[in-house]
Amino acid sequence: MTEDQIVQLPTIAEGNPTHAEDHLDGSSAAIKVIVFGGLDGILTMFAVVSGCAGAAISPVQTICVTIGTLLASAFSMGHGEFISCKAERDFMEAERIREEKEVAEKPEMEKKEMYDIYTGRYNFSPADAQQLVDLTFRNEAFFLRHMMAEELGILLTKDELTPLKRGVIMFGSYCLLGSFPLIGFVSYFFRQFSPDVSRIIGFTLTAVFSVVGTLCLGFFKGSYTKQHRLISAVIMAINGMAVGLISYLSGLALSALFPESSV
Repeated sequence: MTEDQIVQLPTIAEGNPTHAEDHLDGSSAAIKVIVFGGLDGILTMFAVVSGCAGAAISPVQTICVTIGTLLASAFSMGHGEFISCKAERDFMEAERIREEKEVAEKPEMEKKEMYDIYTGRYNFSPADAQQLVDLTFRNEAFFLRHMMAEELGILLTKDELTPLKRGVIMFGSYCLLGSFPLIGFVSYFFRQFSPDVSRIIGFTLTAVFSVVGTLCLGFFKGSYTKQHRLISAVIMAINGMAVGLISYLSGLALSALFPESSV
């Protein structure tokens, strides 16, 4: 092959990847928080409204209970996400500092630990394992990250979402999507109907709005995760309907067992 026939292939290091990879855009952590908070909000509020409807609680009381539950649960979920994320980060940072100190003060011991992992877990030959240890230790930052992943199961990844941002996103998604069942419960405005008809209308609209909310959330999840959107939406909706049905039947059964006159 002559020099003129040699084709220079682009490399990733030069900023020209050989093919475009279709990675997910944005932060997967944010999507996880949104889906978790939104789904929990819809299902919890749907369960509350369904239970109230099954127990024949008045529309006004149902709305008051649902709003109070929505705000309290959203705050609890947001605060819980903040606390748990901060605790996880504090633990990872403490382990990183400890391992970094050990690498600096006891390098041979840390090398021996990685050598044992290569030979014991991955069945490398002693010569290959030693070569890998010597090679990776030349870059101490890489060695530290690699060792924490293999030895402790901790991945030192860069997360743009701070614990506070996670908590705010959780609170917002819970409130926004959790309001779907409450918006649907408009039987309070149907004063011209009898209480029984009013409850039926309110519960029906609540179920419709809850199903719409779960369908939208499932469609969004499917779009972002490159899954089948319709299947993802239907699975979410079925989950929501099952939760509402269980709550409604429970309220109906308990109200029959313990009528108001006996309380």
